[in-house]
Amino acid sequence: MNIKSKIIVFSILATLIPAVGLGVFSFQQNETMINENTTRELRALANYAGRESDLWVKEQILIARDLSTSISTSKILIEELSLGSQSQENTSVAQQGALELYLKSVHRRLEDVLELTVVDVEGGIVASNVAIPFSVTLSQDWPEDASIQGDVVISPEWNENYATAILSVSVPILSIDDYILGALIVTFDMRSIQSSLKDKVKSPPGEVLLLDKAGNIILASDAKILNTNESKLFDSDMMSRLQEKPGEYEIFLGPQQEKVVGLAYESEKPSITIIALRNYQFVYSAWEQQRDLFAGLISIMILVVAAIALRMSHAIVTPLQKLISATEKIVKGDLDVELVNSQHDEIGQLTQRFNQMTDKLRQNQGEINAASDAMQKKNQLLETLSVTDSLTGLYNRNKLNMIISDQLARYERNKRPFAALMIDVDYFKNLNDNLGHIAGDEVIAAIAKKISQSIRNVDFAARYGGDEFIIILTETSVNEAVKTAERIRAQVASVHCSSLNKTLKVTLSIGIIQSEPEDLSLTMLLSRVDSALYQAKRSGRNQVHCATPMPEVKQQHN
Repeated sequence: MNIKSKIIVFSILATLIPAVGLGVFSFQQNETMINENTTRELRALANYAGRESDLWVKEQILIARDLSTSISTSKILIEELSLGSQSQENTSVAQQGALELYLKSVHRRLEDVLELTVVDVEGGIVASNVAIPFSVTLSQDWPEDASIQGDVVISPEWNENYATAILSVSVPILSIDDYILGALIVTFDMRSIQSSLKDKVKSPPGEVLLLDKAGNIILASDAKILNTNESKLFDSDMMSRLQEKPGEYEIFLGPQQEKVVGLAYESEKPSITIIALRNYQFVYSAWEQQRDLFAGLISIMILVVAAIALRMSHAIVTPLQKLISATEKIVKGDLDVELVNSQHDEIGQLTQRFNQMTDKLRQNQGEINAASDAMQKKNQLLETLSVTDSLTGLYNRNKLNMIISDQLARYERNKRPFAALMIDVDYFKNLNDNLGHIAGDEVIAAIAKKISQSIRNVDFAARYGGDEFIIILTETSVNEAVKTAERIRAQVASVHCSSLNKTLKVTLSIGIIQSEPEDLSLTMLLSRVDSALYQAKRSGRNQVHCATPMPEVKQQHN
């Protein structure tokens, strides 16, 4: 990223981070407040609908009780139930017809009642105002429940025949001596409560749904909902979430497949689920408009800041680019560079110093080149000294270790063997003690020179230590290595010592090995070649010994 991009990015971030941070915090607080207000309003709406439904159910229970009381005083009903309890087969058709006419006459006076059905204590239908009454299954312990509870409210449900939600109330019919003769089952049309679920003035905005146990919509404050959807409102997962967390805020798809927010409450009598919901867009439309407006303003701010930053960065970057271009020419060796300075700020000062620097560089170019050549020569000398022995000019032991490791790696890759020779000057200690160290060093140097003359350019020779040398013959078989060893031994048979002004007889013991797959490390290879040298010395010295592939490693004896 160049300086211009960094300036633009920094300017945008410096403007964007505080603005976005404050905006996001503000919107989060606003969203939380909206959620809390919406939850509070939905709870109030659901509670209002719950209270109204409870009051309506109580009113219908009172109506059913009044009907039961009035019917209980009817001589026709008492005789009918009494005969029915004795023997239904003896019940006269005339009495049953009279009872049905009586129920029909009562039904005509009740606007919200759909059916009136009289059953005996066993649940058998005695008479009804309709030909095929709505099937109501009473519990097995109904007479006992009726004697304790007085009335039984049957769970509301949607009835296809009447195309409405119905609620049935079972009220016991008692004899004069308070003996239960049967029950009056009153089926009410729940559409009468639809207008009471929501008050236009008192209730908060939103809609109310009543669901049965199976999760089907049976009633809604808005009649359009029932006209478009008579199936289940939610899937089982969403219904479970609403029922498990009553009064908790949720977002889901409404009955008309629109996005809504809502919550649920459970009512025990009657057994229904009350859901209060509001359209998601109605709740969040203003908040989303503000959010979009904020995003637009931020975008405009970014463009304005970017334009200002671009102009400012151009005033800074353009002179810097000229300096960079001139510097690149200097790096390539072109010192004939001169920048035009038209600014009086810090960049102008930098341009002036740059011109002064190029002048100084041109003046000192010769000195720099001379110093560079001298430095290169010294570096080459230091590099040579770091890998060579000062007395012999051969490679030193550290360099030898690197050479052997490299040859082992090559051998592992291409499987081309190399040979290793370890050379020891016979009785060198005696020669050094008798003739002096100066003569001994001269002999060592002469031997090293003979070794260098006897090997190829691709081979390596190193002073291993004291009077020992190691030669690495690359891609060489044992037979060729033996020939090289014999040639070296023959050439150093006589060495002229200038400090003593006489020729000395020198013999060498040489051990030879060839690289093998078992040579897994530098130590293993040196151990094998050392063992081969030991065998040459043990066999009488002044000879070449070629070791077997994996000789037994033994201690060297000087």
